[in-house]
Amino acid sequence: MIPQLFLERFKIQAAQADRTQMKHPQSLYLARTILSSPYRYSLRVSFWDENEHSYRFREIANLSEDPGIHIIYPNEHCFYVNESLNDLVTEKCGHDFSNELEKLLWPFVTASVKRKMEPFFNRGQGVHSTPVSKEEKKAIGRDIHIFDKRRLYFLRYGSVDQSRLASMSPRLCRKLLGKSRDEIEQFFIAQEQNLYEQEVKLYLFAAFNLQQHFSESYARSMPNALNEELVDDFFLEAICRLDDDKIFWKGMTAGNSLSPYLARYVIYFFDLSFAHTDPAREYARQFRNSHRQFRWPEKKSMGEDEISKIFGETADTLRQMNTKDLTSLWRRKAKELHPDIGGEHEEFVRLTAAYKELRRSK
Repeated sequence: MIPQLFLERFKIQAAQADRTQMKHPQSLYLARTILSSPYRYSLRVSFWDENEHSYRFREIANLSEDPGIHIIYPNEHCFYVNESLNDLVTEKCGHDFSNELEKLLWPFVTASVKRKMEPFFNRGQGVHSTPVSKEEKKAIGRDIHIFDKRRLYFLRYGSVDQSRLASMSPRLCRKLLGKSRDEIEQFFIAQEQNLYEQEVKLYLFAAFNLQQHFSESYARSMPNALNEELVDDFFLEAICRLDDDKIFWKGMTAGNSLSPYLARYVIYFFDLSFAHTDPAREYARQFRNSHRQFRWPEKKSMGEDEISKIFGETADTLRQMNTKDLTSLWRRKAKELHPDIGGEHEEFVRLTAAYKELRRSK
């Protein structure tokens, strides 16, 4: 016979667990491996750890390289998720996630069925969300890391200049509430797939706030014109600081090496180049915005002799330079002629026009 005291204690613990579940609901998500190929997928769940006072995650099911094997097609017009997977998730989570499972596996549905189901499957997706509550605003200010906010800002607005970060809509940040660090990083992996390759390094430049280290006015608009070695050094310093940030990694088990979530950023940063920003057009835009009366000058093509004179190199030498060497040469000359450091803006415009002409020819 079970003692009455034990039953009372069990009821109290169950009630506390129910209240915790209501306040901190579990979140099911699809995760994939980061640095391995081909990708392997798994279902994970974010849950609130009362002892750690933070969200953690645990793996629910290994979906191998193709989550599509868990999708059943009763006919050519619809699909459903294998009941055994549904049952496994329900058993391990104590909650029915069947609707969430369908959404998570939707990208792996065959194209023909997806075309037929899409009008019905996405019905209601465009409904406006409820206003952000005071409690959510407090949680955003308290729990959302500044690095996450910078990433969201660039992904939403595509802007390296984040001077208006504080005015970003809290609705963008709300989607990160109630999630473990692992789920948040998997969310950003999915969102970053929408970036063009030439945007990735700009994205990292903004997310790690590297522009704060440079006083040049073009640091936010033309990071490709900055000292490349200094940019690299500041990036690595920022990576190390974030890797050691215990608040950022709260709820995650610390490893002995750089987190794979950060290691991928290091690979991207040094494998890719900044998007080519047309210096002449960018400077002209800044000039136009600062003067009420402005007319575009008549466009004239430059000859090889004039370009050689501007760069101080022979035409043969310039022709043999690859794009990277040419950009490095332009950087050195731009530092000498930029108006912010006492140069003449006419000379700077001629330099950037010559650079543009060479880039076009290559």
